[in-house]
Amino acid sequence: MRLNREALRQMPKAELHRHLDGSVRPQTMWEIARRHGLELGASTPEELRAKATITSPMRDLEEVLAGFAITQRVLCCYEALERVAFENVEDAFRDGVRLVELRFAPAFIAAGKDLGYDEIIEGVLDGAGRGMATYPLEVGLIGILPRGFPVEDNRRATGELLRYAAGRHRGGERICGFDLADAEAATNPEDFVPFVEAARHAGLGITIHSGENTSAQAVERTLSLFRPQRIGHGIRIWGHPETVDKVRRAGVHLEVCPTSNWLTRSVPSLAEHPLPDLLRAGVELSVNSDDPQLFGIDLIHEYEVCLEVFGLSDVQLLELSRTAVERSFLPREIRNAVLARDFPPADARGADRVREG
Repeated sequence: MRLNREALRQMPKAELHRHLDGSVRPQTMWEIARRHGLELGASTPEELRAKATITSPMRDLEEVLAGFAITQRVLCCYEALERVAFENVEDAFRDGVRLVELRFAPAFIAAGKDLGYDEIIEGVLDGAGRGMATYPLEVGLIGILPRGFPVEDNRRATGELLRYAAGRHRGGERICGFDLADAEAATNPEDFVPFVEAARHAGLGITIHSGENTSAQAVERTLSLFRPQRIGHGIRIWGHPETVDKVRRAGVHLEVCPTSNWLTRSVPSLAEHPLPDLLRAGVELSVNSDDPQLFGIDLIHEYEVCLEVFGLSDVQLLELSRTAVERSFLPREIRNAVLARDFPPADARGADRVREG
């Protein structure tokens, strides 16, 4: 018997790959735009919702990334960022999430605005902090460098992120990870090694967007150059047994986002998504929503896909979520507290069922 949405909502979950700027409620966009006089090309909230939501496959990933332009405009000040960060936490809680990592790119948010990186980071930290004070879940934050942005912008963003993480100012200890995203095929990965190494030296976890719409070879370069603990997406390794084996032996965790991969045409259809194959091959992974508001979904929807399209069981889903808690970049004491409070003891037979698929 398949679980209904409410049963899935009640299941404890963790999410490691959720973009803050891909999770802005359309009504919030509308209200911020009206307050600040922003032109978003829509005359009603309903029209804005249609422009800001992608529900069928686009031409390619780049076209989807263009959809971020609307949300980028409304992230225009500290107050907007604080509100959006809080609502991200609130929405995660409503999905039944007990631990969530939100990622954001200060350089992307600041582009074209008179908005300092300190205002951006503090808005996100304060909104996440208010969310944790309101709802019983743990929040980690991951700073992103957009590969296609100028080197100096990324250098400044890295410095500010690490300054807050090291100083523990305004809850900066919640900045627990570092990421590269966007334009994997169009940039030289070696250019980003100094930034990633600086983040690693500062104690941040490393996750890299790789193998989403590129290749298995791109993932191999990511493994070699950046030595990440996790990879965002990574699905293009399927069909390349040697790369699959390298990822598995390295213990690298894949943050898999099924509906996102379909809507960006990274896979031809949900039925052809390699998630269940990767699981059977022994690759460690988690299920994530990526950009839930942009794609008009929630994490519960992704769990429904796993049940109905991939044929996974509720036991498997629970074990995948437990694994996501284990692989979070938040401190061990926080992860242990989440596991003790929200997850039943690991069941050896259930774990075996996950590996067998």
